[in-house]
Amino acid sequence: MVKRDRKFERRLKKMLEHEQKQSKCISIKPCTILDKSAGTASLEKQIYTEPQLIACKWCGSTDIMKRGVRNGVQNYICKACGRVFIDKDAPYHFQTPTDQIGAALNMFYDGMSVALVANHFKETYNNPVAPSTVYRWIIRYTFIAATILNPLQPKVSDVWVVDETVIKATGRNLWFWDIIDEDTRFLLASHLSKSRTTLDAATIMRRAWQKAGKAPRFIISDQLAAYIDGIELVFGSYSKHIQSRGLTAEISTNLIERFHGTLKGRTKVLRGFKTIETAEQILDGFLLHYNYFRPHMSLKDKTPAEVAGIKSPLTSWTDVVKFNATSFQQVELRQKTPFGF
Repeated sequence: MVKRDRKFERRLKKMLEHEQKQSKCISIKPCTILDKSAGTASLEKQIYTEPQLIACKWCGSTDIMKRGVRNGVQNYICKACGRVFIDKDAPYHFQTPTDQIGAALNMFYDGMSVALVANHFKETYNNPVAPSTVYRWIIRYTFIAATILNPLQPKVSDVWVVDETVIKATGRNLWFWDIIDEDTRFLLASHLSKSRTTLDAATIMRRAWQKAGKAPRFIISDQLAAYIDGIELVFGSYSKHIQSRGLTAEISTNLIERFHGTLKGRTKVLRGFKTIETAEQILDGFLLHYNYFRPHMSLKDKTPAEVAGIKSPLTSWTDVVKFNATSFQQVELRQKTPFGF
């Protein structure tokens, strides 16, 4: 057996250590030392693999440097944007991977309670998280999704369907109003109120008009008297109000009643909302999930947003988690006048 040149190995080790110190933030994998029959130790022709640069997860720059270790994880700081990040697929200060957080939001808005989502994480991912953690994810990323997606304007038809249903919040029954486009199935607007007055009917009409950027030719509703004056107050004589004669009639509110059935199935696991603000935000999340992330069989496995011609930058809750959320200021989701519009 050929005796190794120990002096050569020490020099080689020092050289590798020096190269690793010089190449900060670059992943380098040295090749193994091979014994040659010539009697001396030597290296392969290619000493290093192709360098893999670590890029900033916020701006994509490779001009970065190390910035300490937190909980055993190396932190980096970007010289271009000044933000700190870690080299793993998880939001900063988060231990759970991005795709798992996205899956948690999808499971919640598909009808699972936060406790069941937390239990699923423990059994499937071996990642025990508290239900309160899942709830914070929901509030945080629902706000981000609403900030990004609410300004987008759909292309809708001239026939809208409006209806209201009961939602439990703060220990009492509240009225949840929403309005949907008949062709695209796009939910244009929602409104949560303590009563069913003309002002409430006018509020949902104004929000839908603002979202669509146009007024409809026909509005279908049930027999609630508040719709008569509310529609006329907002649209005047331009929009014709059609009152359905029941669910079995040729013209009815079946389209939106089906959504209400889905919504009540989802909100049942919440056992009521603690505050009206929480109710509004999570109900907004249901609308975003329905419009942008949930394909519909009646739309040939497309989302209402796709049918309405919206080119959304987000196609799933995982995309929301990946999105740069820190660039948004904490503003209210809805800017209301004293009249509620």
